[in-house]
Amino acid sequence: MRIDVQSPIKPLSIPVQRTSGDGQQTVGFSQYLSEAVNKVNDLQNAADNSAIALATGEIQNLHQVTIDSLKADIALQFTLQIRNKVIEAYQEIMRMQI
Repeated sequence: MRIDVQSPIKPLSIPVQRTSGDGQQTVGFSQYLSEAVNKVNDLQNAADNSAIALATGEIQNLHQVTIDSLKADIALQFTLQIRNKVIEAYQEIMRMQI
C-alpha cells in the first residue's frame, strides 16, 4: 500500500515586480517572504479548522486531521529554520571587519 502525501511547501507563484537592466524579470524578496509566511499561516488555519471539525463531529476522518496538523507543523519548523539561518547570516555579516 502506497501513501501519497503532498509536500506542505509548494513552489510559490509570485507576480513579477520589475525588470532588471538586462531584461530579466526579478521578484522582490519581501513579497516572496510575505507570501511564504502567508502560506504557512494558511496551513496552520487549515489544521485548526480540521481539529475543530473533528471535535464538533463534522468530520470523522482522524487521519486527515493528523495529516493537516503534521503539514502545518513541518511548514512552521521549516520556516523557523530559515529564519534562524537568515539571522545567523546577518550576525556573521555584522561581525565582518571592513
